[in-house]
Amino acid sequence: MKTSNTWRTMTRRSWQIGFAAFAAVAAVLLAPGENATLPTIRMLGMAGYAVAVVVSLGCAAALPKPGARKLLIGFHLAFVPLQFLFAFPNPVPNLGMLLSVVVLAGLRPRFPRLSPRARKVWLVLHIGVSVGWLGLSLGMVTLAVTGLVAETHAVRHGAYEIFHVFDLVIVIPSVVLTITTGLVVSLGTPWGLVKHRWVLAKFVISLSIPAAAAIESRWVIELVARTEDPAAEPGALGGALVATVGCFAVLLWTATTLSVVKPWGRTRWGSVRTIAVTVAGREVVAEDTVALTLERAGGRRLPGWEPGAHVDLVLPSGLARQYSLCGDPAERRSYRLAVLREPAGRGGSVEAHALLPGTRVAIRGPRNNFPIAEAPAHLFIAGGIGITPFLPMVRRLAAAGVPWRLVYRGRSRDRMAYAGSLAAAYPGQVSLFPADTHARPDFAELLRQAPDGVAVYCCGPSELVEAVTAVCPQGTLHVERFAASPDAGPRRPFEAELRRSGRTVRVPADGTLLAAIHEVDPALPASCTDGLCGSCVVPVLDGIPDHRDDVLQPHERDRTDLIYPCVSRARGDRLVLDA
Repeated sequence: MKTSNTWRTMTRRSWQIGFAAFAAVAAVLLAPGENATLPTIRMLGMAGYAVAVVVSLGCAAALPKPGARKLLIGFHLAFVPLQFLFAFPNPVPNLGMLLSVVVLAGLRPRFPRLSPRARKVWLVLHIGVSVGWLGLSLGMVTLAVTGLVAETHAVRHGAYEIFHVFDLVIVIPSVVLTITTGLVVSLGTPWGLVKHRWVLAKFVISLSIPAAAAIESRWVIELVARTEDPAAEPGALGGALVATVGCFAVLLWTATTLSVVKPWGRTRWGSVRTIAVTVAGREVVAEDTVALTLERAGGRRLPGWEPGAHVDLVLPSGLARQYSLCGDPAERRSYRLAVLREPAGRGGSVEAHALLPGTRVAIRGPRNNFPIAEAPAHLFIAGGIGITPFLPMVRRLAAAGVPWRLVYRGRSRDRMAYAGSLAAAYPGQVSLFPADTHARPDFAELLRQAPDGVAVYCCGPSELVEAVTAVCPQGTLHVERFAASPDAGPRRPFEAELRRSGRTVRVPADGTLLAAIHEVDPALPASCTDGLCGSCVVPVLDGIPDHRDDVLQPHERDRTDLIYPCVSRARGDRLVLDA
């Protein structure tokens, strides 16, 4: 594992050194010489790539420190659209954009879901800038056609001059803002960049336009210079400009149509996939608890994940149960999960305990409804097998030097998985409370002693979760449950319009929204059907959901942009869903 992390750090460091070398060359190529086009942009490009050299080499030396990684992610996210601007006088920055995207992919950035308020702000910005871009595209077509067909020199030359000003002052910033806000909205909302085909199509359109815009910009500069001569005609170049900006306008209106119609459904890789794996190892880690190591055939890599994620384990009988991943996220050749045997349960844990090395099973996911929050300090409260999601979390925070504390409650010491190794590895940060020798901790006192702004996480039996919830402010508490909360709310019938399917379904008082949707779209993913796993999430377009799931955190219960239809209902008579 240490070798894997070292190799990953060396690879990331090599990419930064390579990008620094490219940036140095690009800065030289952008140097404004005599009669060079767009000297101001060239100067900005030189300065930008000089900064890129310093940042890349400095962070390469500082890796694997988390601060260096975060700085690199932020820098390249900002530098991609800037390089689009730098590419107007010279095409070399186009290669830089590609390299920045590759570097970003290697750094594995995590994009947390936007809060409802932030989502609205970014969505308003995206819509506003995009609408402005639509109008500009029609204006550019008008100017290009005017320059081509005008009969007088003044009109012809003036049209191209205005077009050039449009390009530099308005169009370029609009393109950058549209792509940037679109990425934030798609990555930070349930739509997702890779989940829906219409989002992917919009993204391809957004990238194809600036790639061709660099060529179009040079044509405009040439046409401005050519038409200074009253006798000169735009010729074929003027026709090419009309065709290009006409295509721009068509593509932009196509993107607008895609946003409204939302065709084609989900992508194969954006939906829940089932992955065949083999039990490669089985280890008893506590009384009645085994740790299973799962690997793909041929040693192929498994999907990446972040601390707090879980998978659906599909057992040979067909039963599917959810278990937190408790290994190292950097180790992509295998997954590790721990299972507590519950004889009085629904049968899944008993079957999982009977799995032997070599047994073939399947997994779905991973999904993460329990990520590490941004906070100055972290307090983890675990009950029994609820320790599993916290194992990779505390390792991540310990490596980053972020303050944290773990309070671990269990029936007895011999039933508390990983208790000994945690206490030995992090003395002073781990407190063990076996029920047979210790009273239950005073959670209210724990919170009073915690630093300001602390993020509190609780995972364990319902009694533990309820006790912590009763004394913890909702805005700081993050919960993951073993079992679904009892559904004590009234169950009234309601209607759900499935906008994409063009159907309206009736949900009876004794039925579920998920069952009604499956009558129309049986392919909608679903796993636990208890409101725990989050696989069945559906975007809400109108109406107010009555959230009865255990996926949303306490401070997220007022969200109106999504619903988990396996257990949740409507507060009114009708919901409109993006399904």
